[in-house]
Amino acid sequence: MKSYDISNPFFSNFPINPNIEWQMSRAEKYCLIHLLENLNPEYSIEIGTYKGGSLQVLSKYSKKVYSIDIDSEPKLSLENQFDNVIFKVGKSHNIIKDIVKEIESKNGKLNFILVDGDHSKDGVRKDIECILSCNLKYPLTVILHDSFNPQCRLGMKSVNYEKYKFIEHIDLDYIHGSFSPNKNYREMWGGFAIIKINPKIKKSNFKINQSQKMLFNATYWKSIHIIKDKLLFLKPLKKLLNL
Repeated sequence: MKSYDISNPFFSNFPINPNIEWQMSRAEKYCLIHLLENLNPEYSIEIGTYKGGSLQVLSKYSKKVYSIDIDSEPKLSLENQFDNVIFKVGKSHNIIKDIVKEIESKNGKLNFILVDGDHSKDGVRKDIECILSCNLKYPLTVILHDSFNPQCRLGMKSVNYEKYKFIEHIDLDYIHGSFSPNKNYREMWGGFAIIKINPKIKKSNFKINQSQKMLFNATYWKSIHIIKDKLLFLKPLKKLLNL
C-alpha cells in the first residue's frame, strides 16, 4: 500500500522557511497559523522545539517567544535565525514556572503555549499540571500536539482539571490526528487538544470534550497500540540493555 504525505503540498501566504523541517499535518499547520494570527500573543512558550517548524509561526506572530527543549541542538541550530526567541534547555516541568515569573517581572502577558515535548503519559501530565499551577493572570490558550496518540491522550485525561476553576474549555480533538498504516506501523499521531484558560472565571462543573472520540476509538482498534501500549513496562529494560 502506498504511503501518503499528509503535510504536503501546503498552500499558504505564510512565508515558510523551506530549510526548516515542520512535522505537522496540513490541518495542524493551517490551524496554528490562523490561531496565532488572531491571538497575536505578547508572549508565547513552546515546549519541544526540535527542528523549529512551529517555532517560525510563533516567532512571526508573537512579540517574544520562549523555546524549551531537553536537547541543546535547537538552541545551537536556530538561535541565530530568530531574534525574538529566548532558548531554554532542560526539562520543561522544571523550567515553565521560572519563565512565567520572568514574564511577569517584565509586566508581560503570556497568551499562548504550544506543548509538544515529552510524549509519554507522565510527561504530558506533568507539563499540563505545571502550566495550570502557575500564577496565570491573563487569558491563555494552550495547544497540545499529538492528542491522537493514545499515551499522550491518557496523559491529558489523567489531569485533575476540577482543581483549576479558571479553565474555560477543553477539547482533546480541536484538530483530530491521523493513522499511519504503513511507515509508522499503524501508529496514531498528530492532532491538537486545546485548553482555554481565563483567570477571571470560576467554573464548578467541568467536562473534557472529545469531539472525535468515536474516530479515536475506531482507529485505536486498528492500530498497533493495542499491543505496543501493553508492552510499555519493558521500556526500562530496553534502556538498560541499550536496545
